[in-house]
Amino acid sequence: MTPIIVLEENTANKIAAGEVVERPASVVKEMVENSLDAGATSIDIEIREGGKEYLRVVDNGRGIPPEEVPLAFERHATSKIRSADDLFRIITLGFRGEALPSIAAVSDLEMVTRTQGAPAATLIAFSGGKRTRLESVGSPLGTAVTVQRLFFNTPARYKFLNQAASERRHVYDIVGRLALANPRVRFRLVSDGEEIMVTPGDGNMEAVMWSIYGSRIGKHLIPVHRESSLAAVNGYICKPEIHRGNRQAQTFIINGRIVESSLLANAMEKGYQTMLPRRRYPIGVLALTLDPSRIDVNVHPTKREIRFSDSSEVYKQVLVAVRQALEASTPFEPWHIPAQQDESPERSSWSRALRSAGGPGFVQETMEAGDSGWRAAPAMPPIRPDRPTRSEPGHTWEPAGTSTLSPPEGSAAQAKARESDETGFPGQPAMFRILGQFRATYILVEAEDELWLIDQHAAHERILYERFLTGLQSRAIKTQALLVPMNLELGPAAAAAVLEWSSAFEELGFEVAAFGSKDCLVRSVPVDLSGIGGKDLEELLLGVINQGQTKDYREPALILMACKGAVKAGEELSPALMQELVTSLLSTRNPFTCPHGRPVIVRLALEDLHRRFGRS
Repeated sequence: MTPIIVLEENTANKIAAGEVVERPASVVKEMVENSLDAGATSIDIEIREGGKEYLRVVDNGRGIPPEEVPLAFERHATSKIRSADDLFRIITLGFRGEALPSIAAVSDLEMVTRTQGAPAATLIAFSGGKRTRLESVGSPLGTAVTVQRLFFNTPARYKFLNQAASERRHVYDIVGRLALANPRVRFRLVSDGEEIMVTPGDGNMEAVMWSIYGSRIGKHLIPVHRESSLAAVNGYICKPEIHRGNRQAQTFIINGRIVESSLLANAMEKGYQTMLPRRRYPIGVLALTLDPSRIDVNVHPTKREIRFSDSSEVYKQVLVAVRQALEASTPFEPWHIPAQQDESPERSSWSRALRSAGGPGFVQETMEAGDSGWRAAPAMPPIRPDRPTRSEPGHTWEPAGTSTLSPPEGSAAQAKARESDETGFPGQPAMFRILGQFRATYILVEAEDELWLIDQHAAHERILYERFLTGLQSRAIKTQALLVPMNLELGPAAAAAVLEWSSAFEELGFEVAAFGSKDCLVRSVPVDLSGIGGKDLEELLLGVINQGQTKDYREPALILMACKGAVKAGEELSPALMQELVTSLLSTRNPFTCPHGRPVIVRLALEDLHRRFGRS
């Protein structure tokens, strides 16, 4: 049996570092929280290579007295608590006394600190947990901590760090949240020599949100304020028309501490109930002030999570605060979201251009230099070579006519039709006739001895999905350069994520480029999405990133692209457009379900109709 031993100090410190220091962003968080506890009103953060090789945090706080500087690097040394009872009324951000020694154990660390009235500053340096310097130097009031070569002595930890772009994004995210939690502090973030973010430090949380997210979100903010005997809830949320595909743009603050809480997230989302589309999440920052004795912050090594003594009441207060803020912002409007309220006028390029052209062929809008408007151009060859196209004169759609669809010999469509004859599974009808459109959502089709109801959005999704899939498999998704690149205001963290995924987006037909520290420019998109609006495009790109975190991004990306490009329910279609949509649907490999798995066609047999009317 292996004997029990006491680990030597260096090994114990490295283990502790694993609990506190996950990545460069963890170091930035711990250093900034120490600066905030020291009363800093200005904090400068600089990183290089995502913080893996260099990061520096400088503040104008109270500093550390010279005689206490070495003690600050001892494990469990802290000025924040004195006994176990203090854990139940913590009002500071740091209190465990593990951050500095843990970081010093896995990096080259240097601290320079000076207190008010001290004749000189104190410099202390460590390399892999061993002190290398301790001396007096000249320096202004405050503390500067420089960390280099993070995890240099723990290669197994270092290799699990992501690329610099990904680590950079995590730093942007945590600094933005810290700035939101401390609007009275001026934050400045510099990455590889580029100034990413500067906040005014005037106590205005709304101004901080403008600094981080830009005008697209800033101009839609709604103030939240509610006080009760349990808690005060303050902050800002976005109007329902602005939303995201994940919770990344939600920040929750408890007594000045950034926390992760599914309870608070669910309460915020419940306040938006019936106001957001499915699987969409609100944007907002909520700061709660509670009696410290009612919460336990000592439940996670990095203090990310907390526990409430009365979680149900906290949930209720947040929900009511959000709902009241939304009601106050739209006092004369019903609580619903219009079906197409977040669509740009150019969104439905496919259907709008085809309606204006009056022909049956699939079309794609393009814009060229000197054009005064959008021009319709064919983007898909006719289904059959002998079928007249939109460009051929004299072709008109006859409402009483029928279309004959003869799959080529040996094609998948013909095999499917043959399988239908053998198994009873519906194949393609030999003839069909468009009867019309019901509620601008369903296309009514007479298909031999059946009446078909086709969901126009699901049908177009299936068509676009298979077209995108073919393009991706052949590495030939057709792209359209935008005459005027589309500017997306995303905020530093989201913009960094989009740029990090630029090679994946290029594979999907999107060309994205940086535009400042918070925006991205989209220079080209797939041809079938050239009319997409900025809001849909932002949701698409961020949705691909979000789903790609846990699985291969290609399949969900194609589904999102098809969804954003497809004609929507509630959109009136011309007879020619309905004719071509049904024809193209029946030439797909699977015309009966959309990429999400929803049915595309509901079939009513003639004998069933006869039976319902008592004819059989």
